[in-house]
Amino acid sequence: MNTAFANLYQGDFSLTESERRLSAAAEQYIAETEAYDRTVCTGPILKGSIMPTNSHERGLANRNAMRAMDRLCTQHPEFTRQQILREVSRADIRGPSL
Repeated sequence: MNTAFANLYQGDFSLTESERRLSAAAEQYIAETEAYDRTVCTGPILKGSIMPTNSHERGLANRNAMRAMDRLCTQHPEFTRQQILREVSRADIRGPSL
């Protein structure tokens, strides 16, 4: 294969340092919120996450999630809240990293 073709059509798909930090922040958020949820929720575990059984548990989990997101945004001012939320969504879909 010639180098001109390779330069045009084959890319380097490794993450940048910024993307690695964003991904690590999202993984941290998921781990922290799930750990808290497991202390307050009594529902079933679906797709690896515990579910709240009533509105009180849901409220506790949601308040903690909002505080955790605020803390994460403060710790990582180089990313917007929207970027962090998007990466959390992606990380949640991917599942736990090994």
